[in-house]
Amino acid sequence: MAQAHARPLVAFLVSALAISAGAACTEVIVVEEPKNTPTGDAAVIPTATTEADAEPPPVEVDAAPALPCLEDLTARNVPYVKTTARGIVDAITVAAPINGVTFTNETSDKPTAQPMACEFVRTLFAFAEVLKSKGIHKVGTLGSYCYRCCCSYSATNFCRGATDPEPDCSANGYSNHSFGRAVDVRYVTFDDGRMFDINKDSDFKITTGGTCGAARASQTGISKTLYDIVCETAEKKIFSTVLTPNYNSDHRNHWHMDTGKSGIPKSTTVRSLEEPDVDRGFHPDACGE
Repeated sequence: MAQAHARPLVAFLVSALAISAGAACTEVIVVEEPKNTPTGDAAVIPTATTEADAEPPPVEVDAAPALPCLEDLTARNVPYVKTTARGIVDAITVAAPINGVTFTNETSDKPTAQPMACEFVRTLFAFAEVLKSKGIHKVGTLGSYCYRCCCSYSATNFCRGATDPEPDCSANGYSNHSFGRAVDVRYVTFDDGRMFDINKDSDFKITTGGTCGAARASQTGISKTLYDIVCETAEKKIFSTVLTPNYNSDHRNHWHMDTGKSGIPKSTTVRSLEEPDVDRGFHPDACGE
C-alpha cells in the first residue's frame, strides 16, 4: 500500500520539475548593450599628468569617435586627399582649415601640404577648439612630417625620402614626426592680426619651475595666454607629449606636440626644466620627440 501511494507522489514531483524546467528554458533575460563603449586603449582614460607641482584635475574626455577615421573626417566636413608617405600607415593631406584653424608652414597663409596620419588630423581638430577659445585661427608650424630618428635634428639626421636608406636610430627610436603624428608650433596669429613667436622670450618666457605649475602662475600678458594654451591642451589630454622652450634649447623656437605612435593619447606629459622631467637618452635633453 505504501508503494501504491509513493508512485503518484513521485509522478507529481517529476511533473512539477518538468513544468519548472520548462519555465526556466523559456525565461528571457534582457541585457542592455552598452552604448558607444570604447574598446582597447580608448577604453582606459586615466588622468592627464604634467609636472609634479602641477598635476591637472581629472577631466572628462570623449572617447575616440566610433566612425573609422576617414569617414569621421568626412562627417566633420574636413576635406582630405589620401596619399603615401614613408612611416605613415594612414597618410592624408588636408589643404584647408581644420575645424576653423589654418595650420600653415611658418608665416604662410596657405594650409600646409605635409602628409599627416588621419588620426592626427582628428587630434588637430580637438586642438583647434582650444586655439579658437583664445581667438586664434591661424598657426604657423615648422612642420609635421619628417622621417628621422628621435634626437636633435642635424645634417646627419635629416628627413628621409622614399629612396633614402633606413636610419640607424639605436635605442632612441624614431621621432613621432616619422609617423605623421606630431606638429611643431612656432607662430600663433590672433583674429585681430597680432602674430606671436614662440622663439621670442618676450612672447613665451622661459621660466623655471613646472611649466603648468609655478612657471605658468608667474606669467603675464601674452606669455600667460600662450602658457594657458599649452596647459589647457594638456588638461584635455589632446596630445601625449608637449615640449616647450621650458624643456631645452632644442625647443626654444617651438612647441613640439605629439600623440605617440599609437595616435590616441591616454595621458599628457608637459616636460620642463626640472630634473625629474628632463629626458635622459643617448642625446641628453634632446630626445623626447
